[in-house]
Amino acid sequence: MDDVLVVGAGPVGLTAACQLARLGVSVRVVDKLDRPTTESRAVTVHARSMEMLAPLGALPRMLARGRRVDGLAMVDGATGHTRARIDFGEVPSRYAFLLDIAQPDSEAVLAERADELGIVVERGVELIALTQDDDGVEVTLRSDDGERTTRVGWVVGADGGHSTTRHLVGTHLEGGFHGQHFAMADVETETALSPDTIRMFTHPDGVGMLFPLAGARARTIFLVDAPPAGATAPTLEEIQALADARMGGQVRMRDPLWLTYFEVHHAQVPQYRHGRVLLAGDAAHIHSPAGAQGMNTGIQDAANLAWKLALVARHGADARLLDTYHDERHPVGAEVVRTTTALTNVGTAAGVGAVLRDAALFVVGHTPAVGDAAAAKTAEVTIAYRDGRLAVHHGHHRHGTARAGDHAPDPDGLRRPDGSAVTIADLLVRPGLLLLARSDDTDTVDALHRVLGDLGTVVRVVRAASADGGEQVVDDGDVIGRHYGLGDEGLALVRPDGYLGLVADAADPELLRRYLADSLGVPEPVAP
Repeated sequence: MDDVLVVGAGPVGLTAACQLARLGVSVRVVDKLDRPTTESRAVTVHARSMEMLAPLGALPRMLARGRRVDGLAMVDGATGHTRARIDFGEVPSRYAFLLDIAQPDSEAVLAERADELGIVVERGVELIALTQDDDGVEVTLRSDDGERTTRVGWVVGADGGHSTTRHLVGTHLEGGFHGQHFAMADVETETALSPDTIRMFTHPDGVGMLFPLAGARARTIFLVDAPPAGATAPTLEEIQALADARMGGQVRMRDPLWLTYFEVHHAQVPQYRHGRVLLAGDAAHIHSPAGAQGMNTGIQDAANLAWKLALVARHGADARLLDTYHDERHPVGAEVVRTTTALTNVGTAAGVGAVLRDAALFVVGHTPAVGDAAAAKTAEVTIAYRDGRLAVHHGHHRHGTARAGDHAPDPDGLRRPDGSAVTIADLLVRPGLLLLARSDDTDTVDALHRVLGDLGTVVRVVRAASADGGEQVVDDGDVIGRHYGLGDEGLALVRPDGYLGLVADAADPELLRRYLADSLGVPEPVAP
């Protein structure tokens, strides 16, 4: 019996599958499409998502296929005047930029990585029924070979906005269902606009968006009235007319690769977990494309869920750990729905609303601190889980340093014993939990190894390289102290999704044992 069935082989499903496989979980992936999509769909990857894709081994290949974008501009669509530009260069991340990459390319990279991890994506296979009990889920799958019923331990529904998985567990999206209609085109462009910026054009008739892709290719999106009955796609001429009206006449378009209409609602399911079935990505939340948050929120759903599901499926953790997936990610999804709805409304404001919008954009564009804050929020690096039950901070907290529930800082200044530079991101490439330990007592470090067992890696943080054994990083500049608040002794447990679980001012193996048992619900780990 496979541990997990992932339904949907888009970026969200493949991210979940790759992370699960890295953590030793048996994964099966099915998708009802006979072949990967050729439609660009989601195109922008934000910093926090790149931080999560890097340990999977997928990010370098995605960077090679995409375009680096350094800023996001709000432009007056009637005049072409830039009202505000948000630069991402100060985003606190190793990836202080946006990556624009067409979805077929991002899916191809993730599918290639899945194949390397031994995952076979079964295409033309559709989930049509499921029932679950305390021990597993019975699923019925339909393909050209007929219907077949099999049993799996868990199901991850990452099958998009029209999710069958969501329907089969008896839940539905709740929210705004008046719907917003968009015309979208993937085209070759001729423009003097620099390709290092995503642009959102405000206009009383509806917002327009321009996403530069590799070469001269770009994605354009326009908010429009409901299309005529039966119309599935605009013509290139209609897209050009929208661009002329709403992009200040600055963009010429040709050679369309994809033209379509689509409708977006603003809604979310009330619960992400349904027993042994868990929903992620558009199966759990749908919203406007403004801000390019959708795929990113889904990728981060997958990263949050996968390590927890691996602890339950492979290491016997209490299944209540999976409730924290909903607890941590549902509020994030709700905020994304609110924010993208507001952005779309701002882009179409008229009259007094437009005056207020333009004044606000002036402040954003001329106040660096406000612009940097907007960039950090857009890049999703402000997301934290400080109030969750998996965030445990023991002892004194040094002001200005990371707390449990924050994303783990990744400062420069760490070295391997051989003198080569190393980062927290490098250390997270090894699957499992990462324990950073400061202690001069080798017996204590050995005890930490025994407590963590096969759940992850213990890395001792030292002032100078020593021959005491065990994996070490050298921190002669005290960057861990400045960023994590650890003194001469302490612990920082980094989750596989990059967030801090336990931060303690003492290198006490009992603190680690209690965290694993009480917070994660993991029985005594097996010796590595």
